[in-house]
Amino acid sequence: MQMRGIRRVAIMSAVAGAIGAAVGVHWWRTHSIGPVERGVRLAAANGCLVCHGAPGQRVDLDRGLGGAPPFTLDEVKSRARTEEELREWILDGEPSRLREQPDANVDPAIIRMPSFRRHLSKGEATDLVALVKASSDFDELPPAAAGGRALAGRLGCFGCHGPGGQGDTPNSGSLKGYIPSWTGSDFDELVRDSRELREWIHDGTPERLRKNPVARFFLERQTVRMPAYGDRVTAEEIDAIESYIRSLRSARPPS
Repeated sequence: MQMRGIRRVAIMSAVAGAIGAAVGVHWWRTHSIGPVERGVRLAAANGCLVCHGAPGQRVDLDRGLGGAPPFTLDEVKSRARTEEELREWILDGEPSRLREQPDANVDPAIIRMPSFRRHLSKGEATDLVALVKASSDFDELPPAAAGGRALAGRLGCFGCHGPGGQGDTPNSGSLKGYIPSWTGSDFDELVRDSRELREWIHDGTPERLRKNPVARFFLERQTVRMPAYGDRVTAEEIDAIESYIRSLRSARPPS
């Protein structure tokens, strides 16, 4: 009987250890996911993308019916003057400015924005605001950074790195299971300086990580790999992209 008790305790301890290890690995792989990616997942879970479409996707609307605009700068800015108004759209279905002073010349829309105040926490609303701002380029940027953002969009960077380069899009087989954003804590580990940024863009990976066997294992194993742009981008264009990334990182809130 005593041996059975010892064996049972040993099994329970092993199971508890395995569960603890799994939880620890999951936390390590997901704790660096930023607000924009959390916003993407919330938008999908709460039906936002059913009406608005995925970020960057065009939505054709019959304006007589109202309806949900895509997250583009012109569409968002025409409805929200400030970040607080973006939050009011999400929580209340409309900013107080429009509720208090409705346009008498416009018929009420049939398709209207629902109110999510009872369904979202304060943090979740903040993440959705971050998604809309990143997708629409809501914040004004210095000219050099704005040029870098436009260039990154033309080069297809946001397709992998998420809206405005601020997503952590899933990537099976990678070390943490996602493609790191340009604003997250992973960036400093992967890009130590301007030289390594140039190596990422020009060669697809920096020399430091190619020479590291553990890093090389995951770089070769992951499904989505960074393309090597080579001579398709100039040094000046890389400078512009770096200017945009530095602008993003200088404006990010502290962890």
